[in-house]
Amino acid sequence: MYTRVLCLAALCASAAAFSPSSSIPSLRSTRHAAISPSLATAPSASRAMRHSPAGSLSMQASYGKTQVAESTEAATGTVIFLHGLGDTGNGWTKLRDTISVPHVKFLCPTAPLRDVAQCDGMSMPAWFDIDGLTPSELRSDSEGIQASVDHVLKIIDDEIASGTPSDRIVVGGFSQGGNVALAAAMQAKVPLGGAIGLSTWYPRGIADKPSDVNSKMPIFIGHGENDPIAKAEWGRKTFEYLTEIGMPTEGNIYPEMGHEFKPAQTTDLKVFINRVLGTATTVELSKPLGMTLEEGAEGEGMVVVSGLKEGGSAEASGAIQVGDQILAINENIVKGQGFDATMDAIVGAEGQVSVRLNRPPADRTVAWTALSEEEQDRRLNSSGGIIKVCTDRACMNQGSKATVRWLTELTPETFSVTRCSCTGSCGKGPNVVVSGKGKEEKVVYETNSVGQAVKMLMEEFELQVDPNKVQNLINPDKNVEFGMSDELVRQGLMKTVDVRSSFAGNRF
Repeated sequence: MYTRVLCLAALCASAAAFSPSSSIPSLRSTRHAAISPSLATAPSASRAMRHSPAGSLSMQASYGKTQVAESTEAATGTVIFLHGLGDTGNGWTKLRDTISVPHVKFLCPTAPLRDVAQCDGMSMPAWFDIDGLTPSELRSDSEGIQASVDHVLKIIDDEIASGTPSDRIVVGGFSQGGNVALAAAMQAKVPLGGAIGLSTWYPRGIADKPSDVNSKMPIFIGHGENDPIAKAEWGRKTFEYLTEIGMPTEGNIYPEMGHEFKPAQTTDLKVFINRVLGTATTVELSKPLGMTLEEGAEGEGMVVVSGLKEGGSAEASGAIQVGDQILAINENIVKGQGFDATMDAIVGAEGQVSVRLNRPPADRTVAWTALSEEEQDRRLNSSGGIIKVCTDRACMNQGSKATVRWLTELTPETFSVTRCSCTGSCGKGPNVVVSGKGKEEKVVYETNSVGQAVKMLMEEFELQVDPNKVQNLINPDKNVEFGMSDELVRQGLMKTVDVRSSFAGNRF
């Protein structure tokens, strides 16, 4: 019993990183399913019910309320996020504020109450029953998993019916919820915007392959290096399998993290969601469109605008930019379907052509040397400021990846945070160069790279920095003194910091 309680505590670590979400003014609740009261049977009865005629479990399981965290701007995209075992959707609504993508709303469903065999028959919110913590035991309740997958697919259908295009919907989840989310995304018969699986495992046997329309759906996998429940190896194998079957998959293994969600993941999630659910634009064009197209990143099946012809209707609209991704032609979704399918849709369109586009944010962390001279000049003269972080091996070992992540998060979108080769002797911290807007280039060395850079930005560019954001981003729950914290402590922006987790070598 003691061991099972410990397992339950670990499995239920879901949204502990978030404060209660009841204070969010724009939250509302909706019930997406109204079925009979929750399960309250003994463990043996729970196991027996699993083998009863198909559908009996879903008929008795009552799914809880779906919490809705409205977007802070006009919503053009939706993230459906599923909690872990023993949790509810309520706490996860804080993702809206934590990830902070203003045009995206979050739907956080709640699993039905059911008796969980692994937890000695205790009744709790669970997407499906589990007999143990081995891979085979975690997927033994195939009926329960499929019932929850069907519930998520119904939420997707409802969201589409409310006016959100399917390709503007991302499905994700933590632990048990991540398993169901991946299965739902793979089974979906409409093209989705993407999928997210955190501290989870692949739903083998439930959804081994994606539907054809989602064969190029982007997926993010995140996992704690020290996860005692869902082993980090499961995350690696999930990543490797998805990559092997040709799906564009990215992710990270987070050092010193267990079976939990931590602020360290928010930067990666924000980048992913911002990219797959970027700024949405619909433009009405007449033929000829006057724009050239090319295939986007390898393996994603995306088609992007590569040029605008002078005098063409695309240029005249003033609403299309080079780099915009084509999502749909006359509401025929072509996202992820490849170049030929997109061109066929354009050629077959009659009269006015409605083109729906996705505009991902500019890559602020691209290598400086990869930018053209024109783009370097533009950033130097018109951006809010230039920050270059050395990512040579010596500086990588001193935490340059974390430094890039932190400075990207702490500065507004108008700032350019790029990677560069070494600017001098690497000391006990990565070298950072601050310049732009006519300011003299300054180089920060040694242990206070982040602290000195933040101080310089505050003085030179009048950058406003929220101390709570700095503390939560860089050192959310540790209390380890380290040299580079000195400047941030002197500025009153932090108490302590631990920068050992540089993420170097920890990406999948």
